[in-house]
Amino acid sequence: MKNLAELLESELENAFEVKNKKSLHNYVSILVNSILEREEINKRFLQISNEIKLLSETVKLGFENVNRRFEDMNKRFEDMNKRFDDTNKKINILIWVFTIWMTLFSGLSVFLKLYQ
Repeated sequence: MKNLAELLESELENAFEVKNKKSLHNYVSILVNSILEREEINKRFLQISNEIKLLSETVKLGFENVNRRFEDMNKRFEDMNKRFDDTNKKINILIWVFTIWMTLFSGLSVFLKLYQ
C-alpha cells in the first residue's frame, strides 16, 4: 500500500496546486488507511459469513440427526402399539374361549344335577 500512497500523492501533487505538501501527505495517508480498514472489514465480514454458513450447516445436520432419532422412536412406538394390539386380541380370544368353556361347564353341571 506504500506504493499506492506514493502514487496517489504524486498524482494529486501533479493535478492540483499544492500549498502544503505535509497536508497532502497526511490526506493520502488517511485515505490509504481508510482503504486498508475497509479491506480488512470486508475480509473479516467474509470470514464471519463463512463461519455462519458453516455453523448453519452444522445446526442443520444436528436437526436432521434429531429428526432421524424421532423417526426411530416413532417406529418403536408403532411397533409397541402393534404388539399391545396383538396381545389384546389374544387376551380377548382367551376370555371368549374361557367364557364359552365356563358356560358349557356350568350348563353341564346343571344338567348333571337335574338328571342325577
